[in-house]
Amino acid sequence: MTATISPDAGTSVDRETGSSLAGSALVSAVLFAVSLVIGVIFAGSPYSSPFGDDAALQAFYTDHATLLQWVAFCQFGSAIALAVFTAVLVARLRKVAPGFPALTYTAAAGGVMAALFLGLNSVVQWSMSHPSVIELAPVRRALHYLFFGLGGFAHVASIGVLVGAVSVIALRARLLPGWLIVASLVVAVLALASPLTFVTESTTLLIPLGRFPALLWQVAVAFMLPVVARSSVGSASHRTLSGP
Repeated sequence: MTATISPDAGTSVDRETGSSLAGSALVSAVLFAVSLVIGVIFAGSPYSSPFGDDAALQAFYTDHATLLQWVAFCQFGSAIALAVFTAVLVARLRKVAPGFPALTYTAAAGGVMAALFLGLNSVVQWSMSHPSVIELAPVRRALHYLFFGLGGFAHVASIGVLVGAVSVIALRARLLPGWLIVASLVVAVLALASPLTFVTESTTLLIPLGRFPALLWQVAVAFMLPVVARSSVGSASHRTLSGP
């Protein structure tokens, strides 16, 4: 028995995953950027440093409660889009680079963790926008440290796992331009080093150095990652499966 697989079905799937990958990457990046922009415009900053004065911290949350709810809303949406991006990206990698299952699942773990940490960060931020929650200084300080850790080095380090794993796959399978792979590996290293904030405040600069390039990386990968394996380019338009 012989079954012929039409290329139309494969093309349709490629177009669907392509649009899903690009769309989720753009939504995640844009929503996160919007959260920062509105924070800067209306409050001078999207967040208050956990290492600053407690009175300034209380004033920040008291004076900008509604704004912070919108910031949390945008970042929560960004987290959901990141989870979708990760799922579609992993599906694409399993197709174009099937020989690297361990790295592909590592990328999946990094993306899911990054989305989870960002989502939890948004929920904590939303809870802190309510005056009754931040009345007590110890509670206010503890929640703010939790907020900073979840959306800071925890989220960024997880993004580093995603970026690093995908970059290694792309390097071995020749899926992306060399300059992008090198830049991605640098971003991954910076992001993975951000948890040094656990022990010293001086390394907090690593958080934005890992986070913002990673947003650009998402969009670049979404548009530049091939939809077919390099070895498949130029293959016949019809594939035939033979059986008894």
